Amino acid sequence: MRIAGRPFVVIVTIAAATLLFSGACTRRAAAPAPAQTAEQAGDFPPGCVETDVRPAIAAACMACLKTHTTSKPVNDGCCGVTDPVGRQLCDDVAKCFRAGGPPVGVCNVDGDTTTCFCGKHAAGCDDPGVANGPCISQITAAAGRNIETKATDKPTATQIVDRYGQVQYALGRAANIAALAGAFCKAECGIGM
Repeated sequence: MRIAGRPFVVIVTIAAATLLFSGACTRRAAAPAPAQTAEQAGDFPPGCVETDVRPAIAAACMACLKTHTTSKPVNDGCCGVTDPVGRQLCDDVAKCFRAGGPPVGVCNVDGDTTTCFCGKHAAGCDDPGVANGPCISQITAAAGRNIETKATDKPTATQIVDRYGQVQYALGRAANIAALAGAFCKAECGIGM
């Protein structure tokens, strides 16, 4: 093929050499990836401690929890809650899960914290007025706070029991981390001790 009386290959070669020596084809280093927040990386935020653990065992507890999280650690506890109201409610219920009280005493039993709400009435505690656990007020408040929409409602007993496993509620976050701590990290987190 000929373009303006010259072979096409010669024109392409001259154009490529001009670009190469002029610096137009210089490779640039890739821009560094932006630093991820703990939530974006799916990790516990630095310095945050879950389950209201004693300072002396906090590092061991957090290491154990991190090992046993099944999804993003920030979905399994209060540390990843960015809503200030939801975070406080999550922390309050986590403290009560750890402390327990009458009529059941310790209410994180191998990771099951439903006795903290249901008390001595496991069967039917989703019926109005039946629950008698030591953490009713904290659990009700945490079950009423949607940490994604930052909206608060007054949940029924049925909704409270249902929201134990829903991570968009402060209760769901606290219950998830308490379940992991009670089931897999009892000694490291001092659950029931």
